[in-house]
Amino acid sequence: MPSEAPSSARVERLRRLADFDPEVIVVGGGITGAGIALDLTLRGVRTLIVERSDWGSATSSASSRLIHGGLRYLEQLEFSLVRDSCLERALLMQNAAGMVWPENFLFPIHRGDRVGRLKLAAGLALYTLLSIPRALGIPGMLGARRASLKLPGTDPAKLRGAGQYLDGATDDARLTLAVIATAVEAGALCISRMEMLELADDGKRVEAKLRDTLGGEEFQVGARAAVLAGGPFTESLRGRAALTGNWISPTRGSHIVVHRDRLPTDGAVIFPSRVDGRVMFLIPWPRYTIVGTTDLDADPDQPIRATRAEVEYMLDSVNGLMPLADLEPDDVISSWAGLRPLLTAPKSDPSARSREERITHEGNVFTIAGGKLTGYRSMAEKLGAEVCRAIGTGDTSRHSPTRRMPLSGAMPTRSTRPAWSSLRKDGTPEPNSPGRVRAIAWSKRYAVRAAEVRIVCGHTEDGEEQLDAETLLGEVDWSVEREDCLTLCDFFFRRTDLALGPREVALAALDRVALRMENLLDWNQDETARQKSEVLESLAAVHAWRDDPQPD
Repeated sequence: MPSEAPSSARVERLRRLADFDPEVIVVGGGITGAGIALDLTLRGVRTLIVERSDWGSATSSASSRLIHGGLRYLEQLEFSLVRDSCLERALLMQNAAGMVWPENFLFPIHRGDRVGRLKLAAGLALYTLLSIPRALGIPGMLGARRASLKLPGTDPAKLRGAGQYLDGATDDARLTLAVIATAVEAGALCISRMEMLELADDGKRVEAKLRDTLGGEEFQVGARAAVLAGGPFTESLRGRAALTGNWISPTRGSHIVVHRDRLPTDGAVIFPSRVDGRVMFLIPWPRYTIVGTTDLDADPDQPIRATRAEVEYMLDSVNGLMPLADLEPDDVISSWAGLRPLLTAPKSDPSARSREERITHEGNVFTIAGGKLTGYRSMAEKLGAEVCRAIGTGDTSRHSPTRRMPLSGAMPTRSTRPAWSSLRKDGTPEPNSPGRVRAIAWSKRYAVRAAEVRIVCGHTEDGEEQLDAETLLGEVDWSVEREDCLTLCDFFFRRTDLALGPREVALAALDRVALRMENLLDWNQDETARQKSEVLESLAAVHAWRDDPQPD
């Protein structure tokens, strides 16, 4: 049964929809669609964006959480992609400070590796050259001793050294949310849980049939043009607009999470898997280290989750790099998987397919697909100018106002490398008190608004009750009232990292969060039970790989 009482902010948006006369309708609320809605709004175009689920609920909350140029794409000679991504990385460091932060990357070199010191040094020099005039810093080469201190668990007898450089990282779901919040503040009408059922184009205007997935009400909304930004579901979305064509060959990227004490690294690590040579990452996170990622052809209509074969592949890859870690399946705390919306191409190797975007204009309908998280703003900039030219209104400049627009909640100055990323001299993570753990986590979760959230928690009944080491019960109130959080899954999987940690901790918090949201959103008992069931189902998918048969 649909929820009977959405948040007051959503009620206001639905009321506004009845009288809103958009010039462009954007369909799809991942990072690409969010970026387009913001770009068009800042160009002076009345924009409506709709998303059938939560903001960033698919690919944009299941990435490797990196804001980077893509060092590995140099071998594929995608210099333009790398340069554009490096420039976008710098803009995000400035405009999304606190939500995007610099991270030190280590590229270890072992005896017998395909990439040796000279090749790596040349690659890092080219990588830096392509990022001028917005280079993050000067790369360097480390000897074996210094590299081993930054990578405990590696075999010192085989380690020859490492390359070192700066790239970026982010919380992808919260970055998407910040883009949406900025679009709202600029005047866009942004409505989640609003599905586009049909899209008709009579040659002069488009007409969209929309359905509120919470309340069931249907709306007919017209506009001069529509933009379809469906990510891995692009072809299905185009079908609802009576458009055809082969667009997407999605691949699944899975990740695992292990405790930072079991896999300590000083900064992030990029390394070739000892299993098959694929480039992989170790990414520091508060309390954890993220390992990723796989790259396998996937059917978007099938359940999206990590498999046991993928988990064991990632463990074998890490143990090949850091044999002293000796990770086992029981060390895996959680996992996630997402679909990359890669463009259809003849290349059989998924990892070799281009990360470039594709844009088409058919009648009054635009479609955009492909691209990388890092380049979302640039993609929106290109499309925004094209849309404005096509509809004859708005700023058609090549350079968008988003180049200089800070995102909602960003810090006033660039962030420094986060405290959770470094190791002490003895190769262990810094010990953290509960208060410090939460402060560190909130620095990337809320950026400049962390102090406001702290006040809300302090002035809310039981608001300072702890749900896990990073999360307080009062954050539920903040998320519902300020962040368009409409379901339990929104809170556990995208507003916080509750679902990223141990399953038993998330389960212990479920009843308390459910009761809080029940009161805030006026759910009845049936709705609360349904919401809890969805969280249990989603958590089961996170851990479902444990029940898979052992790979041969």
